[in-house]
Amino acid sequence: MPKVLTDEEIQCFRNRMCDHALASFAKSGVEGISLRGLAADLSCSRTTPYRYFKNKADILAALRQREFARIADTLEEALSLEPSLHNQLSALCHAYFNFALEYPDSYRVMYSVSQPDLSKYTALESEILRSSAPMRQVVKASVSAGILKGDPIDICYVIWAGVHGLISLHLSHMLGEQRDITRLASVMISSLVRSVSVAPTASDSIPNLKQVNDI
Repeated sequence: MPKVLTDEEIQCFRNRMCDHALASFAKSGVEGISLRGLAADLSCSRTTPYRYFKNKADILAALRQREFARIADTLEEALSLEPSLHNQLSALCHAYFNFALEYPDSYRVMYSVSQPDLSKYTALESEILRSSAPMRQVVKASVSAGILKGDPIDICYVIWAGVHGLISLHLSHMLGEQRDITRLASVMISSLVRSVSVAPTASDSIPNLKQVNDI
């Protein structure tokens, strides 16, 4: 008779499967993930993974849900550590950028995998929304306080697109080895925040580009 697993044991094994799925994704992309392959990695029977996930799409959704939860936690912590509304948007951008730099495979699986029918994966959809909530909250409050100007939703998309674009170029090795990506991120974030600020202060000034190799 099969052992009855506790909820904790089930979640632990699901996490192990997600760990191996992420490693497979890092090596071979989405095509490298299969439930049979995960069974081999985990030294279990071929049928065992099907007790936890119905198919490949389900494990991808679980993996992406976990990684979006991690970046949401990171952004919420960054927001809690910065008391000044004037500095919170920059703090969130830097936290987002640093997460991508530290966990590039997680970032890739979050944003490069297409699962258009999120209604099938409500937990994933919830974590995606939670990951965007800190920026939406800060931008809305900053516009109301007269710190930022413009439509809050437009501002969120512009800021996110700018930071995400730089991250994507970096992860695709399109910036060249001589580029200081951290310095470029500071320039990008300062420029984006200034572009939507009502009255930029001296502390918001754009870093001197001469400190970065000529582009």
